[in-house]
Amino acid sequence: MNNIRCYCCEKELSEGSLKYVVEIKSFADFDGFLEDYPGDIESGMIELLEEIEDIDQKTLEDDVYQDLIFVLCKECKDKFYKNPFKSAQQFYLDKEIKGSMH
Repeated sequence: MNNIRCYCCEKELSEGSLKYVVEIKSFADFDGFLEDYPGDIESGMIELLEEIEDIDQKTLEDDVYQDLIFVLCKECKDKFYKNPFKSAQQFYLDKEIKGSMH
């Protein structure tokens, strides 16, 4: 087995030891509202498609969806869950903020 280390404190997590997998998913949300486009929508779509032709596929995918996975020891997992973004703001639970995701 490979040596697994806690992503935060780098403590070695030996085989059979207590460890946690933290998965973070970020994805584009759609709230059901489209901005008013000032010009012709069809020409705007053509313009958009031309713009994204020059962007590599990975960058486009990352703008829509990303999935990150971290292995943490118990102490670091507990700290992470108390305040994952080290912010003074209250964070949302479950589906409170999730618009109309697909």
